[in-house]
Amino acid sequence: MKRDDAMDYMKGFLVIGMVYTHIMQFFSDVAVYLATVFSIELFNLITFSGFIFCFGYVNELAYYRKKFSDVYMKMLVTSLKTLVTFYISGLAYQIYVNSMPPDSITIVPVLLLQEIPGWSEFLLSFSLIMLMGLILFPIINWLKMRKVLFWLVTFALLFSTFIDYSMIESPYLGLLIGTELFPTFPVIQYLPFYLIGIYFAKYRIIFKWKYLIGAISGTAIFIFYLVQNEWQLPIRFPPSIYWVVGSTFCLYIYYLVSKFLEKQKFELTLLKGMGKNALFYLVMSNIFIFSLDNALEAMIIGPGAGLLFTFVLLLLISFLNSISTYTKRRT
Repeated sequence: MKRDDAMDYMKGFLVIGMVYTHIMQFFSDVAVYLATVFSIELFNLITFSGFIFCFGYVNELAYYRKKFSDVYMKMLVTSLKTLVTFYISGLAYQIYVNSMPPDSITIVPVLLLQEIPGWSEFLLSFSLIMLMGLILFPIINWLKMRKVLFWLVTFALLFSTFIDYSMIESPYLGLLIGTELFPTFPVIQYLPFYLIGIYFAKYRIIFKWKYLIGAISGTAIFIFYLVQNEWQLPIRFPPSIYWVVGSTFCLYIYYLVSKFLEKQKFELTLLKGMGKNALFYLVMSNIFIFSLDNALEAMIIGPGAGLLFTFVLLLLISFLNSISTYTKRRT
């Protein structure tokens, strides 16, 4: 099956946004550069949901069109690989940022998911959503063939954002449905983006007015909340429904642009490469940023310098990826 270049482009855009946001969060100051707030929150709003949409889209092409017996092990391995990236990023955060020693007291709670280190929780959620997609494999395949019921279930899942998060005291349950104990991207609340990605891939959707209107409606709900609350952002951890649906218009634009780029004769090799190896870029960028946290503690950069920093870091990671990728020699 031909690889979907549009998804690689879209994931490439999302990688840039996430790395840029992390750099600005660590090395900028919103009190000095007010524009930083807008850029950080914009990418915070759209990036995680965008990756989940891409995972759903790619998994439909790679897995859900095949027999469960042929793909379940691949899906499980992918979930476990993503879990390992969480461990790597999370332990790097504990060691470099929190200055904790690399001993059992630091390592074991992270391995057992009793402690979720900062700026790494999204990797754990990626792993859990992939695992959820594996568990629900037959249900998803049954549901996607029944369009009306599919959308009813997808919208119903959004109402999980109205649960009383303060009642969730188990960290493991919190990873699935949200908690106030620690920042997390709960699986159930973001599962609609995974399902929509599957649906878009299944029915080869590109541009349709009804989906554009739907995407605008989701972001309109977010904007309505901002207006009603004096431009204060809705709750992100744990997520409110206003936060979850706020990204829809931007993500649809990302998707359309990526589909447009796929049809062009030229190829954006670097962008596509970031998309193909998104997890590698995300975990490596985290390690670099965490390791530089103390060394560059006194440095405060603005949005422009942060963008330059982002591209330099991504180029460095691209170089590391190129020299670590095996290429079969021609004989």
